[in-house]
Amino acid sequence: MKALHKAALLLATHLSSCHHVMAAALDCPSELTQVTSLNDGALTLFTEVVVSPTSDSESILCARLESDSESWVGFGISPTGMMYGANFVLANAGYDSVQKYNSTLDVTKQGPFAPMEDDHQTLMNTKVTQEDGKTVVSFSKYLKEEGENNILAEGENTFLWAVGSSNAPGYHAARGEFTLDFTATAPAPPDCPSELTQVTPLNNGALTLYTEVVVSPTSDSESILCVRLESDSESWVGFGISPTGLMFGANSILGLPEYGSVMKFNSTLDVTKQGPFAPMEDDHQTLMNTKVTQEDGKTVVSFSKYLKEEGENNILAEGENTFLWAVGSSNAPGYHAARGEFTLDLKASSPAPTPPITSVPTTEAPTFTTSAPT
Repeated sequence: MKALHKAALLLATHLSSCHHVMAAALDCPSELTQVTSLNDGALTLFTEVVVSPTSDSESILCARLESDSESWVGFGISPTGMMYGANFVLANAGYDSVQKYNSTLDVTKQGPFAPMEDDHQTLMNTKVTQEDGKTVVSFSKYLKEEGENNILAEGENTFLWAVGSSNAPGYHAARGEFTLDFTATAPAPPDCPSELTQVTPLNNGALTLYTEVVVSPTSDSESILCVRLESDSESWVGFGISPTGLMFGANSILGLPEYGSVMKFNSTLDVTKQGPFAPMEDDHQTLMNTKVTQEDGKTVVSFSKYLKEEGENNILAEGENTFLWAVGSSNAPGYHAARGEFTLDLKASSPAPTPPITSVPTTEAPTFTTSAPT
């Protein structure tokens, strides 16, 4: 029991120091707050970086260019500051087009710019308008794309700008180079629906799982699973993602009423050192909408989680998933009083839970870490 008490104290210390990262689907904010004046004030660039919590390659740059002339407008990513080797976003109101181009030295054949192949035309939220002698261009772009120049969310970037003398494709009337260090924006977390419609009874009906998948329109890695677990006992509650159905190698979410916390843990075989569960590092504590409450002998745990996170087991939005569940004998961190494995197709209405496995609590080794990561 002393070892278990020590585990609880160390876990409490770790909980107090954790910072939960919260993020959402990759939408541009309504206002782009970083403003850069170019072309002696005749061209203004508005930008905002939206950082993905799950993958650097999903982070985006949101941009709007406002020009005081009716002409094509260009924005280039060039680590060297040179036009050759730069990747450009060119907007032409005459063609109602905002597209990506590469610069080229073969000006006799196709001019200084060549459109990128279709599989690189990945710009989002594109728009070009002209009114009252002005041109406004909007787009968003992934910071990192294979075969293209990267954009840094933090640190100095070198960009190019250019404007034409008219809408007709041709050489620039003015151009320039500039450097910019972005201020990254943390977006709001995604919303779970008010009602979770998929219901799975577990633990002979003493534990009920409510789930709903919210699919992101922009990226699989931004889709989330919304979860609520309702237990007929006042104890800690666990939910695990385990493709093999085994505890070892599983990623677990534990609702800990004693600490008012819902956190992610990894299973480990080193039970003598830190028990079968160890809290994930802070950069993996990405759960959203977390809550754990107890009332009238019942425990309710809620959270939402990204389906795909680097270094963790994936959850399938469609297709069979293997999950684990567990409940404790009390709020104190310790071995489970009951646990089980079940499969669930998050689009299906008839999941197939397996019978619970009852285990006897022991005091030989704690369930939770006795050497919490810093």
